Amino acid sequence: MRKLFAFVLFALFAGGAFAAVDKSLVISAEKYLNSVTGLTGDFIQINNDKREKGTFSMLRPGRVRLDYKNMPIQLISDGSDLYFYDKSLDQITTVPLTSTPAGILVRKNIDLQNADIRVVDTVDSGKTFSLKMNLRGQEGLGTMMVTFDKKPVALNSWTIVDAVGNKTDVVFSNMKAKSSFEKHYFQIKRHKTVSTNGGDDFYD
Repeated sequence: MRKLFAFVLFALFAGGAFAAVDKSLVISAEKYLNSVTGLTGDFIQINNDKREKGTFSMLRPGRVRLDYKNMPIQLISDGSDLYFYDKSLDQITTVPLTSTPAGILVRKNIDLQNADIRVVDTVDSGKTFSLKMNLRGQEGLGTMMVTFDKKPVALNSWTIVDAVGNKTDVVFSNMKAKSSFEKHYFQIKRHKTVSTNGGDDFYD
């Protein structure tokens, strides 16, 4: 189960010193991400030849939810922290949202050129384009490759490779714009859930 948690964490070292960055692709990605309020759709996660399916939702700023279809696993961010919830163990692990790939995509203002995000390489594949990124000052922790459809620009997939070479691919499909979700949708629904405010919240 712990390996699944790597899906939301940065890893790997920065790209090569001579990697080429196409600024126009960076601007296109930045413009698209800042135009998105919310999305919902499906995903396939591939890690060590193992495939897992699920549903993905996001709402800017700060909210993310991934539900796995055949595993009792849920990933939810309520705007501050990212919760990894193992339903079978009724166990929650929490990490700062800012330390995850999803955290980049749901920021209030996404700056891929001048903020703490560093684009180290771009790849134009014709129908898609990709940006390889890391967090400044954390180059030793890893990178994420985010791929976008080109016409129109839309989120396609992301790839994370950890410091020892483990790769996790997440491919999205059936993505649709959505900006309205039910109350508490981006909170863990259990009898007792850990609050980001330092206490415990209880739900009926």
